[in-house]
Amino acid sequence: MAMEESVNDKLLRCVYAHPSSEAIGYLDRLPSNPGRSSAVHRLARSLDLIQIPSKSSDVREISNRARPLMTKFGNRSDLEIFHDSEYVDYLLKKDKEYEVDSKDIKGNSSEEEDQLEFDERGSKSNKGDQTLEDDSGSDCSCFGIVHDSPPFPGMGKYALAVAGAALGISRELRDDRADIGIVWDGGRHHAQRSRAAGFCYINDIALSITELRKQPAETHLKRLDRVMYIDLDLHHGDGVEAAFWTTSRVLTVSIHYHDPRGGFYPLTGGVESCGPSEPSPAASHAINLPIKFPGSLRFITRRSLVPLIEAYKPSVVLIQCGVDGLAGDPIGGTVWGFGLEEMGDCVSVLIEASVSGNSKVMLFGGGGYNTANAARAWSYFTSIALGNRLDLSTEIPFGLEGDIDYGPSYTLDVPESGRFIPNRSQPIENDEYIKDLVSRIDKHITILRNRYCKTSK
Repeated sequence: MAMEESVNDKLLRCVYAHPSSEAIGYLDRLPSNPGRSSAVHRLARSLDLIQIPSKSSDVREISNRARPLMTKFGNRSDLEIFHDSEYVDYLLKKDKEYEVDSKDIKGNSSEEEDQLEFDERGSKSNKGDQTLEDDSGSDCSCFGIVHDSPPFPGMGKYALAVAGAALGISRELRDDRADIGIVWDGGRHHAQRSRAAGFCYINDIALSITELRKQPAETHLKRLDRVMYIDLDLHHGDGVEAAFWTTSRVLTVSIHYHDPRGGFYPLTGGVESCGPSEPSPAASHAINLPIKFPGSLRFITRRSLVPLIEAYKPSVVLIQCGVDGLAGDPIGGTVWGFGLEEMGDCVSVLIEASVSGNSKVMLFGGGGYNTANAARAWSYFTSIALGNRLDLSTEIPFGLEGDIDYGPSYTLDVPESGRFIPNRSQPIENDEYIKDLVSRIDKHITILRNRYCKTSK
């Protein structure tokens, strides 16, 4: 019954959050990413990364394929695990005000069909580019539902779909039904307790961390007490950092681009910001690693992230795999311009280091505004999680709906941008900025190692 991936001779089970067609209909409406959910899951299925259920057999974990979890919509109490009730009220009431009818969005209505549905349509209705223009009331502004996070038809159901996927996978890990969980529709790391921000309407990562730390349903199972969160998005993971700023039970680590003088969103996340000051137990538990150019992610992963995992000894590692730093992204493609190979190397190393330390792993999506490249990346990362890393020269399956978007190469690869970088000929480790960054992080590694490596996990 277990997926046969071997990392240090361990047998791992991988579960993949696959929304129903109704949920995908709402997920596709996100104004910043219209149609992305459909494209992501469609490509993963077409590359045979997910075990397709059939009427004649149950879904089982099969070698090199993920077990799909047909995720359900969350409910109000799920959102209130982290978010203020007034904010939840606002999110959910909008669907009633604008009379969003699920019949206009969903694919198949029966529960049985939802369990079996992995059709190539993804969803009937793709209205992700629709926003509600006339909604400038004070509540809207107060809750951050403006500017980069505008209200849109189905906003409440969208939030419940994201929450349901994240919490469903969290419970699979917490209750020891899986070792690796994947939620590509999640990773909304900017949302605050009572405000939307940066295209993020709920903070599903904060929901997941809280859920993961609860006592498992089977009381003999050990709690996943210590949680490590690693953020690979172009933008600082400010919402998750703020949520757990005061506790040592969660270590947040964000790799991002940082240029507050240039006004780069969200302005926070300087290397000097590392948690509350001592003697707080949470000192050195909110670590920031701003990086600037291709090559540095691969180096920093091995040089700093792996030692942080080894020092903290987490029960579970959550990795936000935002891909807005990939070449070709309309927001971050010219800021970082990473190639997919470098990001894949990073994800691979982090999974291996986590599993080697007996940690469970949960992968999230996040930023990524070139839909085809986001689908490429998350299918690629899925193959890595399955221990069957696809070659980047793998062709996009012929006949895939929307395949024209993967041209002109029609492969998985997203090459590095090739932009000019001063002193690129010298080794990354000799770059003065990188040397200073590593030196600063080493101090936190030492603090964590002295605290946690002297005690059992």
